[in-house]
Amino acid sequence: MKLFAISLNQHNIPLYLFTATASTLSTIVRLTHRNRKQRLALQRTLDRKRLKQIALYLQEESSLIANNIILNFDERVTFRRQPVDGVKNAGFIEIPDNEPCATILDGQHRLMGFQFCDHLDFELAVIGFLNLDQRQAADIFTVINTTQKPLQKSLLLDIRHYIGKTEGEERKATSIALALSKLAESPLKDKVRVARGEPGVITLDALARLIVPFVDLGGVLERTPGKLEVLFRDYLIAFQDNFAVPVNAGTVQVALSPVFERVIRRARTLGFDKPGRDELHQVMSPVSDFDWKPDSLRNRKGRTDRIREFLARLPEGNQQEMQEWLL
Repeated sequence: MKLFAISLNQHNIPLYLFTATASTLSTIVRLTHRNRKQRLALQRTLDRKRLKQIALYLQEESSLIANNIILNFDERVTFRRQPVDGVKNAGFIEIPDNEPCATILDGQHRLMGFQFCDHLDFELAVIGFLNLDQRQAADIFTVINTTQKPLQKSLLLDIRHYIGKTEGEERKATSIALALSKLAESPLKDKVRVARGEPGVITLDALARLIVPFVDLGGVLERTPGKLEVLFRDYLIAFQDNFAVPVNAGTVQVALSPVFERVIRRARTLGFDKPGRDELHQVMSPVSDFDWKPDSLRNRKGRTDRIREFLARLPEGNQQEMQEWLL
């Protein structure tokens, strides 16, 4: 088998750029996964869940695999220089037929994902090294996996939402989270971080995940009509007014916890189907003396303990029942 390639040289190490279909690459590579018996192998064991996720993506009409698959060929593979149309570093990689002769340094899940796609095949960009020794291969593998930072979750969520790739409860929650960062009077105005280095008290991804349970199937707001960002804004204002807490990650997490669901359910018990700021303030006012102890909210245990105590003080019953209960 011959594959047209362009040769490069970086720090006296030759490498070769070429394209090949996923089906062709599958016949070239051999998979060796690192374990106690295979100490010289580099790749981790394939994650079947991730493979299926990649396969679902590959079957979308707009799917693209723009990242290079990186291979290390063994001594049976050679490069024969053959200039083409004035390209001096062009030539052909010569590969033995039907014999696995390369290990994958990067991209094993991208390539193996095609195995879950019936009859799907297209060209992939590949970088090949010729017969790197184990030390060189390991060095390249560790550089790839330590120097390339993954895209920040909040930035990825913002981009996916902008291009219409979010759906269902994720779309609802993300829209609400973004609105809370922009609405006038919102305690979170200009305080939701999307990109690394931005000012703020909570990331977009974290805020959206806090909101999802309330708008998801079976959530307390699942059947609430209309846009919900104003409800969340008014709730956060009422929460801050009643309890005089600072706006930080800990207080946002307790505010958008089962505390939110309890307040909304109690508001409905009192006849407020879609409560505004005044009604929410009224619902929480009987327990406005509750001390959230902001210092205790810096860790999960502290937040859990304070939430449990708050829920014990604010039942879902009507006002008269609550007053009798408190007595």
